[in-house]
Amino acid sequence: MISIIIPTFNSNRFLTDTIDSVISQDYNNWELIVIDDYSSDNTRCKIADYAKKDSRIKPIFLNANYGTAYARNQGLKYAKGNFIAFLYSDDIWYPNKLSTQVAFMIKNK
Repeated sequence: MISIIIPTFNSNRFLTDTIDSVISQDYNNWELIVIDDYSSDNTRCKIADYAKKDSRIKPIFLNANYGTAYARNQGLKYAKGNFIAFLYSDDIWYPNKLSTQVAFMIKNK
């Protein structure tokens, strides 16, 4: 399994495309940990909505704004995968990103 960690802060504008790019992966054995760093826009609601629709999406809502590094480290605490992948909340992945990387890592140990 791959644990994908997305730290986010006020990312409502981009987050749909980012999460959809994970859901669209041709490799499906993943969990998505989205850590909201105390957003003041609609980011928290968007994360919660996705989590209700897909049990692989795990939201973490921080109670203050601590910064990206802290949020990322919180995600690592909850990660259960054999591999870790980081994704920023305004980035998107090609549909074969995870399958390509997993195949490479397994082949090259």
